[in-house]
Amino acid sequence: MERNLDPNSNGLLQDYVQSLFDEGIVNDQFSQVLTLKTEDEPDSVLKLINAYLNDAEAILSEFPENILAAQARKISEISLCIGAEHMKLACSDLIQACDEKQGRRFFQAVGWTKMEFSRTRGKLDALVQMEKRILRLKSKQNRAG
Repeated sequence: MERNLDPNSNGLLQDYVQSLFDEGIVNDQFSQVLTLKTEDEPDSVLKLINAYLNDAEAILSEFPENILAAQARKISEISLCIGAEHMKLACSDLIQACDEKQGRRFFQAVGWTKMEFSRTRGKLDALVQMEKRILRLKSKQNRAG
């Protein structure tokens, strides 16, 4: 079944990545991340995306009722490195709410940050699955050829 997707798989992946830019999920930094993929290490971008998602999820799961701005800054930094624009924006709002010690705004910012992470995770997980499928197809073709 995957073999049927092969002729269009790279185009579908490129279209999907473009949709991430169009929706503002990722920014230009993500383009830099995508350039890390090499013939020798075709799954390097997948590893980086998975590491980002796991790190951000771990930090978010530690959020206590009274989150420290330092935790929000950690997520903002790793989001900036991978180019996760919506997460960076949500974290900026959360940091500001923490610094200003505004209770209601803080809880709204935590909710927004968690919602944006869920959305970003879903989008990047889909990208990872598409890329894995392409890598499997290429591997089968190399063995067959």
